[in-house]
Amino acid sequence: MNNPSKVLVVEDDPFLADLIVSDLSKLFPLAPLTVLGPAETFSQAVELLRTGQPDVVLLDIDLQGDKQAGIKLAHHINLTLKFISIIFVSGLPNGFDLAKLTAPCGFLRKPYDRQQLADQLELLLIRKSQSTLSETNNLDSSYSKLQQPDAIFVATAHGELTALPLEKLVLLEADGKTIRAYLNSQPYPVVFTSPGLKNFFQEHEQNLAPDFFQLSRKHIVCLSRIQQIKHNQLLLAHQISTTEVKTISLPIPQNGDAKNSLFKKLGKNIY
Repeated sequence: MNNPSKVLVVEDDPFLADLIVSDLSKLFPLAPLTVLGPAETFSQAVELLRTGQPDVVLLDIDLQGDKQAGIKLAHHINLTLKFISIIFVSGLPNGFDLAKLTAPCGFLRKPYDRQQLADQLELLLIRKSQSTLSETNNLDSSYSKLQQPDAIFVATAHGELTALPLEKLVLLEADGKTIRAYLNSQPYPVVFTSPGLKNFFQEHEQNLAPDFFQLSRKHIVCLSRIQQIKHNQLLLAHQISTTEVKTISLPIPQNGDAKNSLFKKLGKNIY
């Protein structure tokens, strides 16, 4: 790796934070590795994410008594800083269940095993290096990107065409032929009409299918915006602004196999 990789340590226990920093220096003595932090709170971590621009975050869940702080930070990263990889390091009994729906790259239980930390981090750094090399050398990358539309255009009031950027699209909600599109950074939905949500999904399936899932006849959700699945409720994170995230709660249909299909799409199994 030519450029130093940056690892942000988010841990509120000073002893453990110092241990992680020390282990990183011992585990990667020859690697161009820069350690940021440690950050002890959510706000400190957000500031270091902004100023340090790390490649990987070693993230505790419980910060200063807030047992959701690490989860909220992971959602913040997934929504705004997708290039950053996350490895959770947590001692909470239900830590893995909390962390898994944020789609981290790794999870270590406290007290962590040094070799497991080294292995997971090394794989991430290798993947980053190969990805950078691939983007640099792949002559077809620019052409491929041109073939993938980054927005769907819909006709709103008075026949005006409005773009729905796929990277910002959180939810499509249908009320008959009226569809509301919820986008990140927009407090109010874009409203347009369509023959139906099912027909809309089929018409734009090539663009929507990889990252979106039709939960019911009323809802199409962005998989990467899923915050939590609990009982028969699905929670979506809607980033209203840089400082405000709203949670949208949707019912999961109990009839049919919507829940099984959703978990399969997420790469999970339910029994």
